[in-house]
Amino acid sequence: MITALHIEDEPRNVELLKELVQQHCREINLVGNAQNVPDAVQLIKNIRPQLLYLDIELNKGNAFELLDQLKEERNTFHVVFITAFNEYATMAFRHNAIDYLLKPISIKELKEATDRAVDRIKKAAANDTIFEVLRELKNNSASQKLGLPVSDGVVFVHTEEIVKCEARGSYTIVYLNNKKNVTCAKTLKELEELLTSQNFVRVHNSWIVNTRYLKKYYRGKNSYIEMEDGSTVTISLRKKGDLLSFLKDFE
Repeated sequence: MITALHIEDEPRNVELLKELVQQHCREINLVGNAQNVPDAVQLIKNIRPQLLYLDIELNKGNAFELLDQLKEERNTFHVVFITAFNEYATMAFRHNAIDYLLKPISIKELKEATDRAVDRIKKAAANDTIFEVLRELKNNSASQKLGLPVSDGVVFVHTEEIVKCEARGSYTIVYLNNKKNVTCAKTLKELEELLTSQNFVRVHNSWIVNTRYLKKYYRGKNSYIEMEDGSTVTISLRKKGDLLSFLKDFE
């Protein structure tokens, strides 16, 4: 259930919306009401709702003054404005409103606005879950599993599956040992911070390699390495020392 509050100073309108939400918006739990700005600020901070049904003209102020007092909390809830005055529409949408409903309330418009709010809230919750999983994976080095954000979600791979990583602007191509590639929405630098195993070495501004799949190192002015899959990776002069530090254990 989505926790919601109604900020409205007319008791008749409070009861009307309560009935409409109960009958037509089954995913909404309307848990409270405030009739003026000071009471609304306190109620919102106490309840921490996900959705506000917000009248614009209130006792002791208006909806925009209320939102200005909730700047720290503003990203934690969505707003559907309900008012008898259509001249506020532009300002309402500047405050990232889900919708702007005119009184008397249309059941169809109320349902549509509420459905949009529920959809956004659920998507935001899903993203929060994904980011929490990513944080856990980052912090839990024992798991040796990495979440790679991609265009349609997150791909999870074991770090030992990664052969090499190639920078492509703000993205990174991750080459796996099953010969598949993952286009990851992270920079190479961001991945370097996550690949904490000593097996991973940055050999070039554009490349990180997993030394478990290293086949041969070619010395010389234009030194490079050959991987077990037959591919080659150039070693930059600036990064050459990092690779040689790893290789010295084999000399």
